[in-house]
Amino acid sequence: MARIHPDLTIDHVPCTTPAYGLMVVGHIHARGTHLRDLFGEPARSLAGGAEPGAWTLDSPAGRVNLAARQLRTALACGDSSSCWLILGANDAVLPWIVKAVTGSTASFVAGAQRHFTESTLATFTSTYTDYLFLRAAAAAAWSDRQDWNDPRYPMWRHRPAQLHTAANALLTVLHHYQWSQATDTERRAWASMGRPVPGGSVSELYHWREKSRWLYSPITTTRYPHGGDPDLAGMLLRLADTCRGHRPLLIERNPWLDLELFDEHEKTLRNLATTPIPGLDALSPFTR
Repeated sequence: MARIHPDLTIDHVPCTTPAYGLMVVGHIHARGTHLRDLFGEPARSLAGGAEPGAWTLDSPAGRVNLAARQLRTALACGDSSSCWLILGANDAVLPWIVKAVTGSTASFVAGAQRHFTESTLATFTSTYTDYLFLRAAAAAAWSDRQDWNDPRYPMWRHRPAQLHTAANALLTVLHHYQWSQATDTERRAWASMGRPVPGGSVSELYHWREKSRWLYSPITTTRYPHGGDPDLAGMLLRLADTCRGHRPLLIERNPWLDLELFDEHEKTLRNLATTPIPGLDALSPFTR
């Protein structure tokens, strides 16, 4: 019934992404009227893989269904805040739907907390990294269509680089963690991988990830002689602290910095680092 684009615009058009393998990956609190304003009217039948009263959405990460936590009719979802279950094939849909509904990615991990299945801090970090890359590509295309005479244009023009810088830093952190978890055989295969070739059926996102993996060079330390760092939460927290510490200097040197985006990213990193992710034995019966 609606499509969320990588530039965060929303079109009220029929969904085309297959709805296979959807499971509850999170929840969000929102007024039904707010969701109507964003996504149009909810489904009134079982068509499209959604129950009546649910929203079916296409996102850059795949199909998303929003279904009421408590069964109700479509017209009963009004001005009061309700809990809506987020159904997707994996964690990747979470930043997109949470950003669309709340205006920020900062809370997407907390919204998933009661629904962890095979999720780990690494999968959430990977999900957010992909989100930043796709946002950067979309922001570049969007800025090219804007009026150069608009006083906000320099900030719009700088935004893609700001997003891409954040994505690259986060992917490097993820590589440090992945290298620390790899076996000797996996490390040898990684170190000897060939240079990725763009084009064909390979997406820009996949090529960027593989190229970054190809360029990665582990840093050996006394503590970790093989390189890498298994403390992913600690690296994320240090990255968030670096953002906060460098903020005054960045503002001074770059007057076109998108501060709202910068602060949102810092909060998202901090929430990623500090949100406890339980094991499978600690799953809440909330989704059962």
